[in-house]
Amino acid sequence: MTAVAAVAAVTLIGAPSAGAQERGGPPQLSANTKVAILSTTVQFADKYLGFAPLKLRYQVAEGIISLAKGLLGAGTDPVGIPGTIVGGLDLNAYCQGLGLDHSYTPDPGDEAPGAAYTWFCVSTSGAQTPIMMQNACLAQYPAQVTVAYPQDVNNAYSWVCIAPSSGTYTNPNSTTYSLDAPGGSVVLIVGSDGSVYLAVATSGGTDGTVVIDSGGSGFIAEGGSGGILPI
Repeated sequence: MTAVAAVAAVTLIGAPSAGAQERGGPPQLSANTKVAILSTTVQFADKYLGFAPLKLRYQVAEGIISLAKGLLGAGTDPVGIPGTIVGGLDLNAYCQGLGLDHSYTPDPGDEAPGAAYTWFCVSTSGAQTPIMMQNACLAQYPAQVTVAYPQDVNNAYSWVCIAPSSGTYTNPNSTTYSLDAPGGSVVLIVGSDGSVYLAVATSGGTDGTVVIDSGGSGFIAEGGSGGILPI
């Protein structure tokens, strides 16, 4: 109940009030405030929904995505990457840095719906844990705020770490809403297959991710805890 109340409270912070609408529009939140709202919401969900039913976790994940859409909606910019590429990712090295054996995707080199979200770290016993790409970017590029970004949501090998530029970007497979602020950055990707991906990175070193794939599964994760909350 605490998690639901917290997420609801943060959602209300980002929602326009009736009075504001009467005065001619929603309150103008700063970019830093938007980053902070989304970062805090993901952290609360990850920390307090561990024993909640899967249905509730999914509903909260959908609520966070709806909040992000409301906060990040903007005009459309030319097709392209929503920022500057800092570099790629060595996912085998990342997994081994966690004490696991290797990285794995069931869609190597394949064009499959939502293939970008099918990466796992695999232990020596064969157990699989979804890779939080935000943590992977933080580990590989610790000196700056980067956001993990799949250049093609249907290609598992398309991940890069970017320094985002604010705006809304479109391509044949997805629409990306990007926000860059002094306090951090946010990227929200809505895939044409129905998948959604939200990545939040703050200058304080906190990273958060919400993934819902086209099949309705996914996870909520807050980087500081290293936890993955399946939905």
